[in-house]
Amino acid sequence: MPHVLIADGEKLKLYKTIEAKSKLPVAYRMRQCDSIAVPQSTSFTWRLSVKSSPEKPRYIVVGFQTDKDADQTKISSVFNHVNLTNMYVMLNSTRYPMVDYNVSFPKQQFLRLYGDATLFRSKFYSMDELVSNPNITPSNVNRYIQCLFSMSISRARY
Repeated sequence: MPHVLIADGEKLKLYKTIEAKSKLPVAYRMRQCDSIAVPQSTSFTWRLSVKSSPEKPRYIVVGFQTDKDADQTKISSVFNHVNLTNMYVMLNSTRYPMVDYNVSFPKQQFLRLYGDATLFRSKFYSMDELVSNPNITPSNVNRYIQCLFSMSISRARY
């Protein structure tokens, strides 16, 4: 189990804060992972349920994996594009994103996926976009771009 060692100066400040019985803000983010077996078809519907929580969902990130179930020799952190061309979420009769993705992996047309993933990373982890940019170049893009659709639903009304 990881431990945090506090410098003496900070430890003194922390003790004083505890003695004063001040409230300490603690960040919390709930994550939920669901998985299903996707049918062999061109279209399907997946009903997601959100567990009760004071925090509302802000993003939906979707990735696909093939032939990796119960096989330790496969790298489970790599997702497959499965020739996917478009994806969207319908939430309370509102579509996210409003505009189709029009992705084509064989033609290497997936810039929007990269842009959305970079934006998600900078917003979710509260990082500057320049810092959160993974510096993928056109020469190494095939090794690093994975089929992860990250859709912001932070403006949704519940």
